[in-house]
Amino acid sequence: MSHVAAAKNLYNNLAYECETAMALVDILLEEQACLVKMETGALNSLATRKEAMMLDLEKRYLANIELSKAAGFAPDLDGIALWVDVLAADEPRLFGTYSTLRSTLTHAQRLNTTNGELVTEQLAGLQERISILTAAAVAEQKPTASDTYGPKGGMAQSALTGGAMPRAVIR
Repeated sequence: MSHVAAAKNLYNNLAYECETAMALVDILLEEQACLVKMETGALNSLATRKEAMMLDLEKRYLANIELSKAAGFAPDLDGIALWVDVLAADEPRLFGTYSTLRSTLTHAQRLNTTNGELVTEQLAGLQERISILTAAAVAEQKPTASDTYGPKGGMAQSALTGGAMPRAVIR
C-alpha cells in the first residue's frame, strides 16, 4: 500500500473510531443520568451497548498497533502518534482526527470512572439500608430487654414481672 493510501486509510479508520468514541460518551452520559436519578431499568441495555463499543474500539486499537508496528513504529500509543505524524504529511486531517479521538477517549474514561464511583456509592448506601433492615428483623425475632415495646406491639418478657406478655390491640 502506498504512503498516500495508508494515510487515507488511517484517516478513515480514525474518523470511524471518533464517531464510535463520541457515541460512547453519549451512552456514558445517559448512564450517568440514569444512575443519578436511580432509574435502573435502562442500565442493562446501556451496559450492553457500552461494552460492545468498548470492545470494538479495543479491537481497532490493536489493529492500529499492528499497522504501526508493520510500518516500523513502536507497538504502543507513542508509536501510533509518531505514525500519525508521518502520515499526516499526506493527509493533514489526521492531526485533528487523532487529537479528537484521544481527547474523546480521555473524556469517556473519566465519565466511566465517575459512573463507577456513583455505582459504588449507591451500593454502599444499599448495603447500609440492608444492614439496618436485617438488624431490625433479627431484633423482631429475638427481643431484648431494651425492646420494651417490640415491633409487634408486645412487651419483652424481661420487662414483665408476671410472665404473660400483653399485646397492644389496635382497632
